[in-house]
Amino acid sequence: MNTREFFEMDFHSSLFPLKTNLLLVKHHSAEIELYITNILSNDPAHIGYNFIPQTRVHAAKPRNHLRRTVVLDPVASYFIYDLTFRNRGSFGIDASKARTTYGYKFDGDHPLPVHKAYLDFSTGVEVNRDLMYAHMMSFDIASYFNSIYHHDAVNWFASLPNISGADSNAFGRFFREINSGRSVDFLPQGIYPAKMIGSEFLRFIENSGQLKSAQTLRFMDDIYLFDNKMENLTQDFLRIQELLGLRALNINPTKTVVDGEKPTVQDAASAIQTELSEIIEDFDETKIYLPSGADMADFDEGYEEDSDAEGDLDEKQIERLLELLADPKAEESDVELILSILQQNSESLSTLIPSLLVRFPNIVKQLYNLAGLITKKDDLTNELLSALEKSPHLIEYQLFWIAAMAEDHLSKTARFGELILKLYEKTSNHKIARAKILEIPDQSFGLKEIRDEILKTGASDWISWAAAMGTRTLNKAERNYALNYFSKGSPLNHLIAECVKKL
Repeated sequence: MNTREFFEMDFHSSLFPLKTNLLLVKHHSAEIELYITNILSNDPAHIGYNFIPQTRVHAAKPRNHLRRTVVLDPVASYFIYDLTFRNRGSFGIDASKARTTYGYKFDGDHPLPVHKAYLDFSTGVEVNRDLMYAHMMSFDIASYFNSIYHHDAVNWFASLPNISGADSNAFGRFFREINSGRSVDFLPQGIYPAKMIGSEFLRFIENSGQLKSAQTLRFMDDIYLFDNKMENLTQDFLRIQELLGLRALNINPTKTVVDGEKPTVQDAASAIQTELSEIIEDFDETKIYLPSGADMADFDEGYEEDSDAEGDLDEKQIERLLELLADPKAEESDVELILSILQQNSESLSTLIPSLLVRFPNIVKQLYNLAGLITKKDDLTNELLSALEKSPHLIEYQLFWIAAMAEDHLSKTARFGELILKLYEKTSNHKIARAKILEIPDQSFGLKEIRDEILKTGASDWISWAAAMGTRTLNKAERNYALNYFSKGSPLNHLIAECVKKL
């Protein structure tokens, strides 16, 4: 594996996967590497090359909470994947089996699959809780990714084994410049390299010689302590809070559990989950618990491999599951589980996908995947158009994934153009969702003219970069003419234009 393959592997797991980034990394990586070399150069001739502030976006979390992050441009994306890939051997080194961490590390040249790492973590928690020790305590960190302080992260990275001075300096400069110099909230979310950084940054917990617990387990910022003496757990809990406080990090008090059978999020089983346990013989509530440091997309592959429950369901059970999906009292955790069970019966979901998308922004990526399995795609397009008309207040995350759904699954439908233009109209205040539309390489129903107007401004932002990438299916002469104005706007514009010209 190399940097390009690492990026491609992780692309669909990110929160806002723009194909402009994918195509640049896939077809123009050597030129991006040279661009980054120029950024880090002290040569006055390269003074115009810099990491630039990134575009702020909000993904969805359960219960209408938002997840603040950024969408990295092609150069920034390549840099962070390359930096972590080259230094992968410095991450994920456990000093002792009594202080074990899981996930977001490499096994040789390949990143560990997150769903498998979390399964190992869950098994470890279960074994230690039920068979090994009398007492357990679990907790996590409040707003972890948004709370890491830049200076602490730079010092931590420089202290890792085998990190060069050049990489250490580049790390600090990169995160300072992409965040306009702000000291917190600089770490992007939803991408594997950032999760590697976030997971490894907390290793000071395992490295503390003051901890007394017989066993600690950690998946990102989900921390479990085990011992036969409660006083050891209490002492460690207090000490870990002190260690976190040195870095301005705090425990989330609502997630702290002492000697609980399961985390509180699992204890509060809804009436629907109770009924699910009656419908599905091997129903396991632990499948619905998502660790705070992980994304639902990390577990898609695991559900595809492991979820065969539907094969044992009869028509009556499937019908009842569909009714539960439509129940207004259904929680996002209920819906996530039911969708994972009904993957093989996706036709029954075609009329429900739009309403679920509106009700539960957090599961929109799952709905995107299901849309690819539906054969009645014209019906789905019609339902989506109806939902867009009736729902004036969709967030950018929803609009982005509807656009991705349209491009990847609905482009052959009769009302595809109408759907795209409706989305364009809805995204006037959402740069990244609009960029998703503009990068779609369709030259009909007015998109070509819209792109042409944008490219002539010479602006250097996601709207322009995506518009440039959207010209890739034009004939060579017309495409290059449109890109000439755009390419003069900035060095990054020129880099993107040169890539588009060779596609």
